[in-house]
Amino acid sequence: MHSDLLLDAVRAEAAYRAEEMRKAGRSAWAVRARRAARHFRAARTDVEVPAQQRREAAREAAGVGETAR
Repeated sequence: MHSDLLLDAVRAEAAYRAEEMRKAGRSAWAVRARRAARHFRAARTDVEVPAQQRREAAREAAGVGETAR
C-alpha cells in the first residue's frame, strides 16, 4: 500500500514536470515568433529611428546628483 502511494506521487510529479516542460517550450516558441513578427513589421515601415543619446549628458545638464536644500 505504501508503494502504491509512492508510485502515484512519482507519476503525479512526472506529469507535472512534463506539463511544465511543454509550457516552457510553447512560450519559447511564442517569444521567437513575436520577435520575428516585430522584425518583419519594422522592415516594412520607412520610419527613421534616431540614435539613442547617452543619459549621463542629460543628467549633468539638469543638475541631477546635487543635494537639494
